[in-house]
Amino acid sequence: MPNIWRIANLTIISAELLICSLGTFYKHIAFGWGLGDLLWYGLMYLLLIVHIILTIAGKNKTTAKFRTLTIIFATTTVLICLQATIWRGTEYRWNGHLFYDN
Repeated sequence: MPNIWRIANLTIISAELLICSLGTFYKHIAFGWGLGDLLWYGLMYLLLIVHIILTIAGKNKTTAKFRTLTIIFATTTVLICLQATIWRGTEYRWNGHLFYDN
């Protein structure tokens, strides 16, 4: 796998890990669903675990397959970030703060 895709993949994994750990251990990341936010937390952790497993398993795969996986995980991470900010549900409307319901 080329070096640029390896760096991009590690950056995405780091961002996923940062979001999961900040939301779990530091402050609450609001998705606007109230108790349904647990569903989004479960989705974030599942995304992180699957991404790490596929990265380890796909170290020796072709560049096209690895590039596709990197793009898919980058897209889903961006969509989760949008869901936690400007696309929040009705329970906690977006108040201009990134992730946290202050």
